[in-house]
Amino acid sequence: MKKLFSVLAAISVAMVLIAGSGAYLISKTLIAQSKVDAVSSAAKGMATTLSLQISLFERLLEKMAQDPDVVNTVIQNNPALIAVAEKKLADRFPDIIHIKIITADQIKSGLNTNPDLSFADQQMVKQTFAKEQLSAIQGEGNDRHLSITRRIIQNNTAIAVILAGIRYDFINTSVANVSLEKGYLELRQDKLVLATAGEKKEEISSDNPSISVGNTDWKIYLGNNGMPNFLEFSLIFSMTLIPALVVALGFVTGYRKFTDTLRAELSWVIKAVKDILIDKPLGNYPIKLQEVNMVITTLAQFKRVVTEKKFDF
Repeated sequence: MKKLFSVLAAISVAMVLIAGSGAYLISKTLIAQSKVDAVSSAAKGMATTLSLQISLFERLLEKMAQDPDVVNTVIQNNPALIAVAEKKLADRFPDIIHIKIITADQIKSGLNTNPDLSFADQQMVKQTFAKEQLSAIQGEGNDRHLSITRRIIQNNTAIAVILAGIRYDFINTSVANVSLEKGYLELRQDKLVLATAGEKKEEISSDNPSISVGNTDWKIYLGNNGMPNFLEFSLIFSMTLIPALVVALGFVTGYRKFTDTLRAELSWVIKAVKDILIDKPLGNYPIKLQEVNMVITTLAQFKRVVTEKKFDF
């Protein structure tokens, strides 16, 4: 009896320890998930801030493109007047590097009058005549800038495109305001990395979770999320489910074994009682439980005392 329950107790203690480890891993997973949610929330906030800033620039440029004075200047097609208009518009635009007004005639002639425009800006202007383009980072090195274009319309026809080249310091400012306890954010335009936040511990690929930035084709990729992989999830699941199954199996097995043992012990007790009642010498009863053996011994002693008292009378 003592041995049986000692084994059951040892199994129970072991299972509790294993289940406790599983609970610890689960709590660790929940904490990691909360940090992932915090990184995701930070990325969403960053995307919203950048989108609003881009939208502000675009609305301002749109108003300039609709300005009657600008439209009239383009209609006159006078390079000197266009240059004056560009200067006036640049003075009204924050963080501006340059503003260019490119007419449809210049597009036909190959933009020779704007040699300062990069190839990417020229392509963006040409495509804008067909449809409005998303704002994008253009140029290389120190010439890199944010380009925004808007069409100047007359009689439902694009007669020119206004191009704004803007400093993109606001991107770094937005990223610098992101506070990450754990995780990594990477702002990309296609494969071009525009800014990062946090400590990078792994390579970022297109398979990583990402959040799009409105009014652009930028994406904020999330890395170092710290979430358990499939193997770790399997381990957590095993450490919580298997102990429960083992405990249940241990108690079922223990119950059956105890029941079988107790049934056998009781059968020997009944036989011993019969032997005592008919004054048959006690035999060798294969009793396993010490407590049951004490019952037989006590009954035999009681029978002997009763018999001795009977003879005294």
